[in-house]
Amino acid sequence: MDDQIRVEKLSFSYDVKKVLEQINMEINKGSFFCIIGPNGSGKSTLLKVISAALKPQKGVVYVEGIDISHIKNRSVAKLISFVPQNTSLEFDFKVSDIVLMGRYPYINKFIGEKQEDLELAEKAMQYTNTLFLKDRSFMELSGGERQRVILAQALTQNTEILILDEPVSHLDLQHQMEILNLIKKMCVDKKLTAITVLHDLNLASAYSDYIVMMRNGEIKKRGTPFETLTASGIKEIFDTDVYVSVSPVSNKPYIYALARPDVEKKGIRVHIICGGGSGSEIIGRLYSEGFDLSSGVLAIGDLDWKVSKENNVQIAEEIPFAGISDEAYAKNKELAEGADVIVLTGLYFGKSNKRNLELLLEKSLEQKPLFILDNESFAERDYTGGSALQLYDSIKGRDNSMLIESKRLSEEILKVVGAHE
Repeated sequence: MDDQIRVEKLSFSYDVKKVLEQINMEINKGSFFCIIGPNGSGKSTLLKVISAALKPQKGVVYVEGIDISHIKNRSVAKLISFVPQNTSLEFDFKVSDIVLMGRYPYINKFIGEKQEDLELAEKAMQYTNTLFLKDRSFMELSGGERQRVILAQALTQNTEILILDEPVSHLDLQHQMEILNLIKKMCVDKKLTAITVLHDLNLASAYSDYIVMMRNGEIKKRGTPFETLTASGIKEIFDTDVYVSVSPVSNKPYIYALARPDVEKKGIRVHIICGGGSGSEIIGRLYSEGFDLSSGVLAIGDLDWKVSKENNVQIAEEIPFAGISDEAYAKNKELAEGADVIVLTGLYFGKSNKRNLELLLEKSLEQKPLFILDNESFAERDYTGGSALQLYDSIKGRDNSMLIESKRLSEEILKVVGAHE
C-alpha cells in the first residue's frame, strides 16, 4: 500500500456546528499535498485532526496503518511535525533554542540534549539557511526568516510528515517562493510528505502533486492540478469566474481572475476583426468600459479567441489552418452587420484569413463606421504576396474608414455613434 496517511469517514464539530463531514482521502509518501477552499470550509480543522491536535467525533486517521487516536502525543510527534498559521511566541528565545525544541519528543528531561540532538539541529539550520541566525532573537526576525526557522525546527523533529497551515499567507512574494521552494526540496531530497493549506491557487498549482478542494466541510474535488484546477471546478468551489491556461514555466495550470466590474452598458455594439493576439487588449478594454462586443473570424484556440470567450464576446470561429469557410464568413458578416461600428486591428494576413479583409468591402457594410488601427505596418503584415495590401488600400479609401490610435478608440466610437444618432 502506497498510502502513508489514510482518512476514513472523518467528521468533526465544534459544539453543534458541523465543520467536517465524511472526509475520505489518501496521501502518498513524499508528495506535496495541498488543501484549498474558501474560508470556513474546514481546511485548518482537517489539518489539526490529521495531526492529532483535535480528536474526530467520527472516523479514523491512519498513519502508516496505525490509528493515531491510539498513540500517545509524544509518539505522534515522532511521526508528524505541525507548523501552525501563527508562528509568534509569547516569550523570546534564541533561534538555536527554537530549532532545538523540535527534539522534545526524543529528549529525556532528566538528561537534556545529547550531541546527536545538537548535530541534527545544526544540520537543519544549514539546510534551511538559518545557521547564521542561530544566536539571534526569534522576535527580531523577519516573517520569512521566522518561517525558515520553524521549518528548521520541523526538520529537527525528524518526522516523515510535515503539516503546514497557510505557511506563506503573511509573506511577500520573494519569501513565499523561498519557503515553498524549500518545502518542495524537502519532499524531493528527504522523501518528506508535505500537507499544506494554500490560498493562492497558482502557488498550489505550481508546487502540488495532488490537490483536495473543500467546501462547507466536504471534499468536492480531488486529483492532480490539471484534474482539479479547471474553470468549472474553481467556479463550483469558489463561486468565481476564472480563465485557466498552462504556465510556460511550470507546465501546470495557471489561473487568471476575470475582472468583470459591474459597469453600466453603453448600448453600443462593436465588431472587432482581429487575430493572433492583436485584439486582446482592445477586447478587454472595451468590455470593461461597457461596450457590447463581437469578433471574427478567429481560429479556435487563438489568443483573441480565448480572450473573447473569457469576456462573453460573440465569435465567428473556424478550425485552425483551415481557411475561412463560407459558414464562418457568413457568421462574421452577420455579426458585422449587427454592430454599430467595426474595428480592424493590426493582425497579420495570409491566405487563410484574407477573407476577413474581403468582408470589409461588402456592400452591406459600406455605411458602417470602420476604425483601422496600426495601419502603418500593414505591408510588413501582408503574407499574401500583395493581394491583402490591395484589399486594404481599397478599404482605406472608403468614406466610412478612419485611421486612429488604439488609445483613442473608445472616445472616437462614442463620438461617431453619437453623431449618427
